[in-house]
Formats: sequence, structure tokens, C-alpha cells
Amino acid sequence: MMRNSKQIQMTQIVFKHTSGDLMRRIIWMVVFSNCLFNLSQAQSIINKSSENKTYGKNISQLGKLSLKERAQATDVWGYEDPATGKEYALIGYGLDTVFGDPPNAGVFIVDVSDPVNPKIVADMNQVPGFDMKTYKHFMYTVNGRSFGSGGIVDISDPANPQVVGTIPNAHNIFIDARGFMYLECPGLRIYNLNIDPKNPVFLWQDSFPSCHDATVVGDRLYDFHGTFGTNIYDVSDPTTPAFLTTISDSTIRFHHSGWVTEDQNFLFICDEIADHPLADITVWDISDLNHPVKVAKVDDPNAKVHNLDIIGNFAFVSYYTAGFRVYDISTPQNPILVDEFDTSPLSGEIFAGAFGVFPFTRSGNIFVSDVETGLHIFSFTPPATGVEEENNALPDQFALLNNFPNPFNPSTTIIYQLARPAHVTLTIWNIRGQKIRTLVEETKPRGTYEVKWDGKDEQGLVVPAGLYFYRLQAGGFSMTRRMILLK
Repeated sequence: MMRNSKQIQMTQIVFKHTSGDLMRRIIWMVVFSNCLFNLSQAQSIINKSSENKTYGKNISQLGKLSLKERAQATDVWGYEDPATGKEYALIGYGLDTVFGDPPNAGVFIVDVSDPVNPKIVADMNQVPGFDMKTYKHFMYTVNGRSFGSGGIVDISDPANPQVVGTIPNAHNIFIDARGFMYLECPGLRIYNLNIDPKNPVFLWQDSFPSCHDATVVGDRLYDFHGTFGTNIYDVSDPTTPAFLTTISDSTIRFHHSGWVTEDQNFLFICDEIADHPLADITVWDISDLNHPVKVAKVDDPNAKVHNLDIIGNFAFVSYYTAGFRVYDISTPQNPILVDEFDTSPLSGEIFAGAFGVFPFTRSGNIFVSDVETGLHIFSFTPPATGVEEENNALPDQFALLNNFPNPFNPSTTIIYQLARPAHVTLTIWNIRGQKIRTLVEETKPRGTYEVKWDGKDEQGLVVPAGLYFYRLQAGGFSMTRRMILLK
């Protein structure tokens, strides 16, 4: 929920003449007053005349859970109990209280192991619930503001969660796979959770004004910094992030959130306050960090975009009043809408409808939070790829393409291209950097090749579910991509 152009100008004037906590509070009062206006505006919008639409080709709604009457949903995340293997959706509430505080806001913990019949097992209203993330068996929550306190909750027993600590508040929160926490607003701050998850250790803070959201993939941090562009850092050492580049574009009103393709060559940026004809989503070629290039855009004249996550060839998007959408991004320069499910009874470019999306479950199910209609659980079946086993067109460059399907169970297909005859090595690696399988080790003529991996190691044993890497080395060319094995 962001500011209109007049409010942005007002904020910039305030920033020049104010400092410290007072300046930050004024900025956030402006932001939240705009959110309140839009939420009240949403209540006055006439409901859509037709029933919720869905293409129905690839998205299937498995289950739905309306929240209690006083609760408007905020973001959603997922948690898997390592002891039972059960999946849970963590869905925040309290948006109708304007980034409210407990007990009028919190997080519902929902057992979705039977996605057709999701059940609330805990109402955690001792902590705020605007945004939440997990690390090990802990949940970290914030209330969306730049002051106050967020919460740390032990969810090792999801039906009996316990508050075990606090964190500084923020608008959004991200926790990477290495156990480092990134808080956005005020500014960008990094904390270490590895030493003691109940007592995060402060490591670093940026010096830029504005803020909003962060995504970390591997060692690269994508900082969507509101009116001050998108900043990209190398965070291999989180105590001293190395600034790599910034993306600034006059047609992006607010760098709200986004995600990067698995090869980290293309970045998708969401602009929550864009109004038609400005683009809701822009796609940037960042293969040369010194010269990011805008290569595509997505715009819906009847809805605003909120959040976007990427797995393999697909972008999963919470598109406010348009609902849940999936785009094929196998060619990032040309995103194609594959399917959609309209979760919202409302319409228009307003801040209502599908708020959060979480596609990173082991089951492959997808959680979507809708402000008014609650939790939705979907499955997604990728469309046929149209890739033929024999391809007579000879490639003019070396390439390692995205595997399909991804995520997969039990097998997936990897395609690679040789621009000339070369000795080919195609290997599979686990997240610990251990080689677990060699798929190809021979000289091949120029051409396009498909190889199937059955999810087994060199000994023929089925490997555990999780994140894996496949690496092609051929004729001086080397490239690595990621894939997810589900069970």
C-alpha cells in the first residue's frame, strides 16, 4: 500500500527538513493514511457482476478458508513441521485495523495437510501479523510500521505456539536460506539468526532514504527501495554487503517487490501504485549489472499488482482484485499469462483482493491470502511444453535451458544445446555442494539434446526432496541452474 504522487512530493519535502524518528513517523503516517483511504474505498466498490472467473486449465482450487469476521487478511507464508511432515499456512490478519496491533491483529496457523479441509489450529494474537517469515521452528512477524516491536514465536508445536522474543518492527521481512534476516523500513537492516534465533544479532544498515521489500536468492540481495529504485547487493558477507547496481526508471512510481529468475539474469519488479497505462510489472535483463535493460512489461488496466514469486519457468502473482495469476516466463522478454483464478469479489485498481502468495511448498500446493475472502489453496499443473524429442534446427550457441517440470516428482527433463561438437559433462549437485549424479560424460555433435533425471543418485537410490543444481560444461561453456524435487 503506497503513496500517490502528491504524497510522494510531500514526503520528499518533509525529508529535507526533518530528521530522526520524527521524520520517519511523518513518512509512515502519510503512507498509512493512504492505505486507510484505499481500504475504505475498497468497501464502497460494487461487487463484480459475474462469478469469480478462472480459466480452469492449469489452476485448481483445492480448498478455501474464510477468516473470522473481524479479520482482513494480510500476507501468507508456509511452514512444514519436521516431526510430522504436515504443512501449515501462516496467514496474517488485522489489515482492517490499519497495520494493527495485538489483540486486533495476529497470525492464524492453519493445518493444510488436507488442503480440501484447512483447519485453524492456533490464533496467535499476541504478535503483529502484517508480514511473517520462518527460520527453523521459529516464526518472525512485523506489523508493517517503522516503530514498535515485532514478534518471535516458537511454532515447533503449531497448535500451541509460544512467544519467545521480539524484533525491531518493519514493513516487510525476508529470511534467506543461510539464516540471515532482512528488515525493510526504516531503511534496510540485516540480522544474524544463526547464533541464537531468539536473539537476532544486528549486522548492518543501509544509508538510503525510503524502503519497502527485499528478496535474497543465493548471495544476491534485491532491495526494492520504494521511490529510490531497486538496489542490488552481493551479500556473501552480510556484515559488509557490496553494492552492485541500482535500477531507476521514471515510469516506475514505486519499487514495491519482485523476484529474479533462477539464472539471476532477469529481474521482475512490481509497482504497486502504478495506474494504467503505467506497467504493473517490468522485466529487466541484469545479465550485465553495469547496464540493466528493461525488456518487457505487464499491465492490467483493471487491477493493481502486489507480490510475485518465481519457481523455474513460472511467476506466481497475487494481483489484488484480479486474484491469483501464473505467468510462463520461460522467455522472460515475453511473459505469457497461463491461467488465473479470481479470488476477489471486488474490481478496479484498488488495494483489495489477493494480497500474498506462497508457492514454495513440498506438496506443490500454493497458498494465496485475499484481504476479504481469506485463505485459498491451489494446485498448479504446468501446461505442455511443446518441446519435441527430436529437434532438427541446429543451435548457434551453447545453452542450458530450464528443466521441466520444475518443481518435479519423480522425474524431470533437462535440455541443452551445443553450437559445435564438444565434450559434454552434465552433473547433478545437492545444496551442500556434493555431486550426486553424472548424467552425461561424452563427446556430442552439434545439436539440441534432452536428458531425463529420475531423482536418483549414482547408486540408484532415490534422493531426498529439496533443492538441487544441474551443471553443464561443454566446449568452454559452463552454466548451472536450480530445480526442486518434491515428495
